[in-house]
Amino acid sequence: MGQGLGKDSPILLTLGKGNYEALISRHGQWVRWRTATKCPCVKGSSMQPDIHCTKCGGLGYTYGYQDTVIVSQTVMVKDNSGVIALDAAYTNQPLVKCYDNAGVEYPNAIKKDTFVLLNAQTVPVKGTYVTVVMAENILKTAKNVLLDSIGNNWYRVHGLRVSKPETEGLYHTAAGDIEEISGITDALGNKFTATEIRQDCVYIPAITDVQTDEETGETTEIEIVPDSQLIAESVSYVPPFTFVILNQNLSKSDEQVMQENNGDAVLTFPYGYDVAADDVITVLSGTYTQKNIIVKKDDEYDVIPAYFVDEIVKCVGENREYIFGTDFIVCGTNYIKWLCDDCPEEGEGYSITYKVFPTYKVVKSIPQIRTSENQRMPKKAVIKLYDTYGEARGVNKK
Repeated sequence: MGQGLGKDSPILLTLGKGNYEALISRHGQWVRWRTATKCPCVKGSSMQPDIHCTKCGGLGYTYGYQDTVIVSQTVMVKDNSGVIALDAAYTNQPLVKCYDNAGVEYPNAIKKDTFVLLNAQTVPVKGTYVTVVMAENILKTAKNVLLDSIGNNWYRVHGLRVSKPETEGLYHTAAGDIEEISGITDALGNKFTATEIRQDCVYIPAITDVQTDEETGETTEIEIVPDSQLIAESVSYVPPFTFVILNQNLSKSDEQVMQENNGDAVLTFPYGYDVAADDVITVLSGTYTQKNIIVKKDDEYDVIPAYFVDEIVKCVGENREYIFGTDFIVCGTNYIKWLCDDCPEEGEGYSITYKVFPTYKVVKSIPQIRTSENQRMPKKAVIKLYDTYGEARGVNKK
């Protein structure tokens, strides 16, 4: 009968960075992560938000994204040149610090593209492992990007979707969130402006130009409709993240923490990310269907009572059924913008059937102080399915 390893076994159990990165890569899901920040309107002995606050809409939190994440690569020294060669993926990441497996730091190290010059009088010998720590911007920028029309003045930006083709039976793609888009032009040089943003799509209305008759001097206004393809000079976006969400087969400690905090699942994420309480995690790998009655308000938009809506399958009013893309569109994360003249009147109810991306709120971070093989282990947090939403007051329309 086989026996387990004893405490003095000479066999080294490896739980290094590669193992945990493989766990997240294989079992992770594409998610949209928004960081929560306490609004300055939360003050006083009650610590209640100001319901009239224009910054947070009375929620007490504003939402954004983490600016940078710490990344690292450990490389074995191959010669005595004092130069370390990194992978091509780390070309543009600035250097934070550099140290070897003996704990010796190299404060004068300089990074140029994928090479690190240690700049030390005594360089590590061949076979020594050196860890290079770098900072990576979460906000990415794409230059000279093509925009394709998808109908009704909406355009999809190329290159912002990711997929996991190596996962059998999983064919979905996930889009990054555009934060800013500038310099939109057509083939003739006409300049346009995006007025709505939804994940990797933007709404670009027609523009008005003034033409002057050379003989009479009379001016005429003409409408210029954007072409089927446009070019954006610069697009800043936050790509989707790969996190692991589990609610089964948890360790006893994780199961206990989840139950104590009335959570629905445990989130596992790379140690470089600062996921904290009240952050919002939206799973982009699947949807579930809901039905609601919406009451039309005297506003340009109607809000759907869900945090992040994928699409509206059916919309039926008192007099007729409304068609997506013709009578209305979905903007931001969960609001309806009407396009037709005979939309429901103020106070009138209409029925919608729609698909929702599951969204969780971070309840509590689980302390992870262990390291393994000189590498930081991934972090964990307890999350709970988000039943409330922060879109009614325009907190997260992008």
